[in-house]
Amino acid sequence: MDLHSVTGFFTGIPLDWIILGVLVILIALDSLRSGIGRACAIALALPVAVLLYSLVEKTAVLGTVSALSATPMAQAITFGVIAVVCYLLVRRMALEYVESGTGEPIQALLAGGATTIVFIIAWEQVPALQSLWHMSDRVNAIFSESYRLIWLLGAYVGLAFARG
Repeated sequence: MDLHSVTGFFTGIPLDWIILGVLVILIALDSLRSGIGRACAIALALPVAVLLYSLVEKTAVLGTVSALSATPMAQAITFGVIAVVCYLLVRRMALEYVESGTGEPIQALLAGGATTIVFIIAWEQVPALQSLWHMSDRVNAIFSESYRLIWLLGAYVGLAFARG
């Protein structure tokens, strides 16, 4: 096996899949180290953040502020702030329920995969994030509107199994 065949293999993989694989590994390592509490909080906070972000433009005070920040980067930062606040609130509300000590390898991988699925679906829902990084057509096809409910249900079932 020469070096050209190895590098040729990795250049054939779309960058989206590499990024998502790294995200799965990072979440799994964190879950392995400290349990799946953070992964569960992220998975619960992201859909709430998407819902709240969709309501920002309709509010009296924040609607005028969001109209002033019409650039995709400012809108992505707004979504990021909402997502962090939602994460902190979910973490604070469910702290005693989602702490599980150190995780097992299978549960950690399951939590990493499920949280990444929720992350992808949330990313696909926010146009400001789509303008910053557009996922490949294959990722868009796999996580299209037709399959989002199935993916979300599967991710939450996976997190519930990893928690148990």
